Amino acid sequence: MSRVAFTLKNAWIALVFQVLYIIIQFFSRTIFLENLGDEFIGTVETLKSILQFLNLSELGIGTAVGFALYKPLFDKNRAKINEIIGYLGFLYKRIGLFILSVSLLLIAFFPLVFKNTTIELPIIIFLFIALLVSNLLSYFFAYYMFLFHADQKGYINTTIGQSVFILRLFLQCVVLLYLNDIILWIALELLTPFIYIYILRKKVRQTYPWLIFNLKITKVIRKNQKGLLRKIKQISFHKLGSFVSNSTDNIIIFSLVSPAMVAFVGNYQMIMNNINLLVSKLFEGTDAGVGNLVAENNKTNMLKVFWEFMALRFFIAGCSTVLLYTGFNDLITIWLGEKYLLSNTILTVLILIFFMLQIRQPVDSFKQAYGLYDDIWSPVIQSLINLTLSIIFVIKYGVLGVFLGTLISQFIIVMLWRPYYVFKYGFKINHFMYWKGISLHLLYVVMALMIYKYCASFFEIQENLNLFSLLGTLMKFGILFFLIYFSILSLLSKGFKDLISRLFILIKKKIK
Repeated sequence: MSRVAFTLKNAWIALVFQVLYIIIQFFSRTIFLENLGDEFIGTVETLKSILQFLNLSELGIGTAVGFALYKPLFDKNRAKINEIIGYLGFLYKRIGLFILSVSLLLIAFFPLVFKNTTIELPIIIFLFIALLVSNLLSYFFAYYMFLFHADQKGYINTTIGQSVFILRLFLQCVVLLYLNDIILWIALELLTPFIYIYILRKKVRQTYPWLIFNLKITKVIRKNQKGLLRKIKQISFHKLGSFVSNSTDNIIIFSLVSPAMVAFVGNYQMIMNNINLLVSKLFEGTDAGVGNLVAENNKTNMLKVFWEFMALRFFIAGCSTVLLYTGFNDLITIWLGEKYLLSNTILTVLILIFFMLQIRQPVDSFKQAYGLYDDIWSPVIQSLINLTLSIIFVIKYGVLGVFLGTLISQFIIVMLWRPYYVFKYGFKINHFMYWKGISLHLLYVVMALMIYKYCASFFEIQENLNLFSLLGTLMKFGILFFLIYFSILSLLSKGFKDLISRLFILIKKKIK
């Protein structure tokens, strides 16, 4: 299969499973909140944030290994692939033992950390252990999934993983509705990952029968992987920046606002994260495709693909932003009730963060493909800005302040510094080409929004009393913006024109 064909296969399979996952997650979230309560769900999400903090010890090994696998996979160098995967397992097992040790030590402080909650401490400890075991399994047994992703076969891992975790949510709902047993609910959180591991490893053996599962790591192999280890150390700093930007919000809100507010914010984050994941699934396998493209080292083709991705990301981000702003509050009201609504200002800031997250992805994909992680100072600065501003602003503005800190730190590092770094040290061309291209695409989206706002004023806005009327409203305004923005990009964006041409050629080949 070609690079584009693999990308499309990864995308449609991932998309189907993500839609199924989102549907059951919406229903399960309602059942969980009704039967477990805001405080319990807030505690669950805080424990997950704590585990994400411990996962910093993973040091970006998976990302570095994915980058290291592109070339040997392109060259079909099985000996090298075995060596890299074996070294990955060697490192991951030691990291897993470290996380286990620190987690067990951390449990001793739970009486202090959770002293203000009404949930019984044994239940919190059991929940944490269940989440911990589920997390540790990936370090000891599931690290082979990186080979699937690097080899553009991420759809295999998606099919297995999403099927198992959809099953888990379904069973947890059944347990709460018919047995009302919180211990069994937690036990399912603990047990279902074992099913995932069993099926995954069986599939790895079938797909790569030549892969050595227990390769002995000698001193020679460690010496050969010194370059990879250096890359891992660099990526560790970037993991820190990513964690602080994405995972400390809940911890700050839990500590400085309230545990219940974590659940309120979690509802918004769940919707945003699912839409972000849904979009990400459309691009499932593109990182591996970009890695393969960089391995070919055709700069003209690389830049062409980069601007195609950028135009498409802008298009998706623009359409998603309009739909989010139009229907978010109505969705929360219909789904959970007005009690769970946050302010429009918070919603606007969250949508801006979402927009930036979308349009940054092409830069991130090429940054990873080039292995550009020498700027270890940038995630440190991003983390300091984020934490400092979030803590200062949360005291003055409450929950809004936490997200303002995230927004400002991401804009400075992700939107300003990172593109400059990729164009100068990756593509090795004048970075003003990027600023010119990105400025034009920002202009296009502003033009589309202005025309949309004018046209939308002629439509009657109905009050959305149920999910069907909301879907009707979103479809009406979504199609309007889609047509306006699509027309503008088709006329003015070279990257979008090239993308349409590429898809048209692919469709013609499929038909023939």
